[in-house]
Amino acid sequence: MSMTIDALNASFGQGDALHFVSGPGELPQAVLRACGAEVRVMLQGAQIIHYQPAGQQPVIWLSDEIKYLPGKSVRGGVPVCWPWFGAGAEGCPAHGFARNLDWRVARAGIENGEVSLLLELLPSEATRKLWPHDFRLALEVRLGDGLRMTLDTEHRGSEPCEITEGLHTYLRVGDITQARILGLADTPFLDKTRDMLRDVQHEQALQLAGETDRVYLDTLAEVIVEDPVLGRRLHVRKDGSRSTVVWNPWEEKAGAFPDMRADEYRQMLCVETTNAAEDRVLLAPGGTHRMVSEIAVSPLG
Repeated sequence: MSMTIDALNASFGQGDALHFVSGPGELPQAVLRACGAEVRVMLQGAQIIHYQPAGQQPVIWLSDEIKYLPGKSVRGGVPVCWPWFGAGAEGCPAHGFARNLDWRVARAGIENGEVSLLLELLPSEATRKLWPHDFRLALEVRLGDGLRMTLDTEHRGSEPCEITEGLHTYLRVGDITQARILGLADTPFLDKTRDMLRDVQHEQALQLAGETDRVYLDTLAEVIVEDPVLGRRLHVRKDGSRSTVVWNPWEEKAGAFPDMRADEYRQMLCVETTNAAEDRVLLAPGGTHRMVSEIAVSPLG
């Protein structure tokens, strides 16, 4: 049985630095504050839905059209895609089940001016119907000068298993047509808009002019988004990830989503820390894997 808001605050609250509230749809949220910044995390899906550093506009994009419903990830934020990224087998949800289930709070604390929250997902009857393996999945959210997300997978089954995964980060930009994406020059990618055609990015800086859905392969690089409209750089750094996804649905596809307006594509850009497509993680019994994504902001110019 899930804990009440009062019980969560009594067990894990850290005063103004971390407390729990009942969010829209009566879905519990954790509110973290440190260094003048604020983060909000839904316990359903362990999904970050807000990150705003001190003196900045929000860094994380969230659709104005979302509905907060039990068992359904919301459009935007940072959904946790696990144990598969992309389409699942027949009858299985896209991007796995982790983003749709309730996670439990395992730990919260303050250290060296940073506040952290550890959420945990364990097997259940619902997960076993979709994926037969025993596991422990944990997401640590740490807020200080930047935002750090650490996704830990522990394989507790008796047979080897394979996963793909992603921290499906929706960034807020002033105008997608003016944003420049750096860090992926000369990197091969699979282009989902061209039937997974393999290509290489030759441009030093990528600027989007239409629907984009690329899985960049064998890259450990930091991605920097230069945003002249909001006057800032967004830095996405990572570890334990060998692929990066860049995605924007553009107007036509955005308008086809029930939880997004057609014009909202202009303020969003997904730069996703992943192990996806050809980049798969094989876990032996007792094996573990850690994937880290960090978001930081710096001024432009």
